[in-house]
Parts: sequence; C-alpha cells; structure tokens
Amino acid sequence: MSFSPQYYEILEQIQKHMAYQSEISIEEVKKQSIIPAITPKKFSINEVKLDEQYRVKSREYLMDGLKIYEDVIDEKWKDFDDDGLCGEWVKVKDMKDTGRVVLYLFPGGYYTGSSKSSRRIAQKIAEDAECSVLVIDYRLTPQHQFPAPLCDVLAAYLYLTNPGPEAGFEPIDPKQIVFAGASAGGGLAVATALFLRDVGLPLPAGLVLWSPWVDLTSSMASQWKPEMNKTDFVSGKLNSRKLGPPSSMSIEYLKRVKILSEKINQKKPNVVGHPSFTKVPRFRLYCANEALAIPYVSPMLAESLGNLPPILCQVGSGERFLDSNILFSFKASDPSKFQLPKYATTNFAKSPFKKPTEVTLEVYDEACHGFQVFSIKRSCDFIKNYTLNESILDKAEGNSIDTIAINPNCDIRELDAKFLECLSWENVGVIPEVEVEIDQME
Repeated sequence: MSFSPQYYEILEQIQKHMAYQSEISIEEVKKQSIIPAITPKKFSINEVKLDEQYRVKSREYLMDGLKIYEDVIDEKWKDFDDDGLCGEWVKVKDMKDTGRVVLYLFPGGYYTGSSKSSRRIAQKIAEDAECSVLVIDYRLTPQHQFPAPLCDVLAAYLYLTNPGPEAGFEPIDPKQIVFAGASAGGGLAVATALFLRDVGLPLPAGLVLWSPWVDLTSSMASQWKPEMNKTDFVSGKLNSRKLGPPSSMSIEYLKRVKILSEKINQKKPNVVGHPSFTKVPRFRLYCANEALAIPYVSPMLAESLGNLPPILCQVGSGERFLDSNILFSFKASDPSKFQLPKYATTNFAKSPFKKPTEVTLEVYDEACHGFQVFSIKRSCDFIKNYTLNESILDKAEGNSIDTIAINPNCDIRELDAKFLECLSWENVGVIPEVEVEIDQME
C-alpha cells in the first residue's frame, strides 16, 4: 500500500461526492448504491433470498434480548414488510472449496449500500482469503431503524449455521465463519457478535473490522479535529446524514420519529445514557438519542467487550474514527481495565464476560476512512489464519492486544504513544457540546 498523488485526488473526489449526496434526496442516494459492480468471468455471483423462517427466529431472539430497551426502539423493525432478506454468494469459479465463509457487511451509515455495489470488494475477499463470501442486503434506515439490520444479520448467521433443506448446503461450522464489515458494517459485525455472546449462541471464528463505526455519540476527540478535514471524508458535523429534499420516504420517517418520541416521553424509560443525550435534538437516522448507549448500537460503550472472537481492527490515522477504534480495541483486549464510559459500568463486577478478547490493531499513517479497498492482504491472511486454527484460537489469556502502525510504504513499527492518549479521554460516550445541524424538514 503506497499513497500516491492519485490517492489524494481520489480522496478529493470522494469528499466532493459526499457533499453532493448530502444535497440530494435519500431515495436518489439509495438508487446509486444498488448499481452493480462489474464481475470478471472468473467469479460467480449467485443471488439468494433467505426463507423468512430465519428472520422469524432472529426476531424471537431479539425481542427477548432487547426487552429492556423496547421503550426507546421503533417497533416497526418487527414487521417484515419488504421483499424478503436477499443477498449474493460470491465465489471464485475454479477455486477448491475450503469450507471457509465470510459474512460481509457493507458500509453506508446504515442508510445506503448493497450487495451489488459491494461485489468488487467481495470478489477480492473471495479470491485472496480462498473462501465463499455471503453479502446480505440488510434493511436500511430511514425505512427501518435499529435493530432491523441486526435482526437481518443474525438471520443470515442462522441461515449459515442451521440451514433448512431449502438452503442447499450442510450446516457451516461457526469456526469456519468470519464476520467482515466496513464502517457501519463493521459496527454491525461487532453488534452481532455481542448479541450472539449475550444470548449464548455459538460465535464465529473472528471479526475483520475496517474502520468500524462503534461510537454513534461521536464522543471521541478525533471526530472533531479540524485537521481531519484534509485527510478524511466522513462528516465532522454531529448529524451524519440529512434527509434532503422532502419525499415520501423522509415524510414517513419523520412520522415514525414523532411516534417514537411520544412513546419515550410517555414511558420515560430508565435506560443507560447520559444527560447530554437529551440536550440535543435527534441527530441519527438509525435510532433515537436515548438508544445511543445500547451496546448493539454503539459497541464501544458496552460494559464489557470480553469473550468475543479474535478481532482484526484496521483504522487510518487520518480518519475521524481513529480514537474510537483505538479505545474499542484496548477495551476488548483488557475488559477489566477499560470499563468506559463511567455511566455504563455499574454491572461489570457481575458480568460473565471478563475474558480478554484477542485483538490486532493496525493504524495506517494518514489513511482516510475506507482506505482498506486499496489493500486487503493482511485482512485475508487473518481470515485464513483464524478459521479452524486451534493453535491460534487457544492463545493464553491475559492482556491480548497486538498494536502496530503501518506507513504508506508498508513499513511496520510500534504504535506511537500519541495514539494512546485517547485511552484516558474523560468524555467517552458523552455527546459533545457542538452545534447540531438540523434538517430543514424538522
């Protein structure tokens, strides 16, 4: 991986494209995200529609596991009023079947993205990691708020590990499955693993996280540093996506927001949170402010990130998610030490999940959000190493984190001490006191 002048030209183009997308309707953004990428002849693409039984079972797990949060969640997630859970299997035609499977979760801030637009990266993973890749079209906001995407990913995992006769394949050993996700997809991968852990279901072999969105409160310092404007394209404003011009989709969304807001005001639920959550208007399409500290929304805020599968977390030093990804990684590797945020740690002493999670944290100099599309070799090596590899999976317990920095010439060194300053950040999970850009429709 080597940054050339072309890299910065591409970054500038992405920044302009993101600015353009913020001004068009959300329907138009979604249309652009389902344009299929070109498929070379050596790959096969098989579209799949999962039997609804998997989502029905997933919904049962979630209704039980999320009961304590139900008063801050839009109930519409329970309605399967779409065309079903669809996706694509991506494989290399002439490659020997290794039995290895990657469940890839696309980026897009929970409001955009698709299996079709993810074909290029899915093909790279299939070839370099010598595996089959399943990309599912999980439900997106604003039509479907939290936990609709989580429900769909859990359903896909049930499909892989306990398929019905209609699936056409035998149950896949969880130790042969790796979750991989970028940005929101990375956050969703962690959220799914957390939920599997919490309800006692088998865990996958590992998690490959590309700049995962693990803190929807935007509480960490790197989110607001002015210098990030030059090196990243992720918004530095508190709301990550405006609704754009009025449309049927945005009008229906605002209707749902009003219903949920009225329910919260009436129920006055006692959920984990911080006073800063209610000092600003709602700023996420994905969930209400009162839901931001739910661990399946913002995994970085979970009381414990222990007992998870081995994690590879890659982040660029030039991106806004830098601090949250570093704190998340250290917190997973040493859950007894990094019990943050303070307002969410009252029950850690009683937590059954105290075993350190094995973490590899890689910080890439100057790289922007989503830089992984330029080089996935290390990710694919991780996928191959952690599927059915007992010698690695049974590493000794203890503080289990390997941290490295990588420059544009792919030279590896120890992680600079300056990157660890975020570990002592006092306002973890606290919405910063900044001006909120309110959508004109609200």
